[in-house]
Amino acid sequence: MRAKIIATIILALSAWLALSLLPARADDSLKRIIDQKILTVGVALNPPWILKKADGKFAGYDVDLTSALASDLGVDLKLVEVPWNDLKTRLLKGDFDMIAAGYASTPERAREVVFSDQTGTADIRMVATIASLGKRPGKALAAPGYKIAVLSNSTDEAAAREAFPKAAIVSFDNAADVFTAVISGQAQAMVATSPTPQMAARLYDARLKLVGGPLLRTPEAFAMRPDDVRLIQYVNNWIGARTADGTIGGVRRYWFGSFKWMSRFETAKPEPAKQ
Repeated sequence: MRAKIIATIILALSAWLALSLLPARADDSLKRIIDQKILTVGVALNPPWILKKADGKFAGYDVDLTSALASDLGVDLKLVEVPWNDLKTRLLKGDFDMIAAGYASTPERAREVVFSDQTGTADIRMVATIASLGKRPGKALAAPGYKIAVLSNSTDEAAAREAFPKAAIVSFDNAADVFTAVISGQAQAMVATSPTPQMAARLYDARLKLVGGPLLRTPEAFAMRPDDVRLIQYVNNWIGARTADGTIGGVRRYWFGSFKWMSRFETAKPEPAKQ
């Protein structure tokens, strides 16, 4: 009994000490955004999370989500486009408040950034040229040197290297170039996060087909700086509230449940290589 009392006292003292060591005031990350009346978000082209229309304006799943987030905060939304591989560096540098670009929450990335609660999950899949698969797809995919296009330093690339160790992985700095590589003949297949493979197979159904099932399932989230605790708390609360009222589910159904929106972006369709 005495040991339990002592343990209880020690736990109580530990809790008091931890609280006493907290900063005297909360960080100003959320207040800064509200005072400046602008939420700055780093993005990289990655359909359907981030697309660019013919007029140069952005659209996509994460654009709709961050627009709603900014609206609820009562501030304007500013989207800053950077190369995919620069997203994390530019966030930590302070060039924007958060990343929203279909950015998968992984343990490796979480060493440097803090991820919000997930806004969805997505499957990583392969789409390949019908000609490259031949009559024995399994043998073709296992052959050394089979060229697979992927987004550089992405979960897509990691999944492709794990699933196809003998393949020649060709990485690109943006999702549009990955798509174009397969259509132009630079690669025989691509591994990408859904629904990009399904989009490719639908656009070029005479040349491309989905291969097998999901290689990996990844959680999607917003990424923020570790010290921006108040902003992280608000974003997580916002995700919880907008998940409960169906807002996030409705946006996701539009961008991932069908491809009706594709008619708005016909100019983004890659041209096949000339024969």
